[in-house]
Amino acid sequence: MRKCVNGVYVDLTEEDLVEVESLPTVPYKERIINRIRAVYSVDDELAILRQRDTKPEEFAEYNAFVEQIKDEERGTEEGEG
Repeated sequence: MRKCVNGVYVDLTEEDLVEVESLPTVPYKERIINRIRAVYSVDDELAILRQRDTKPEEFAEYNAFVEQIKDEERGTEEGEG
């Protein structure tokens, strides 16, 4: 791994690696929710879910977005393991 120091990328030292490895990881479910909230508020999400039969295109767009996020986060988890 590398880090940027004053605009120059350098390799991490052993101390840096220990520090990075000790950082807490955000749970999968929390990462998903955070990414959804970056685009949809709770009120927006509830409205889309409530109106899924009357606005199927809007629901399909929302659902595809959520499924894409879940796939990406699953890939991140697999890469970490």
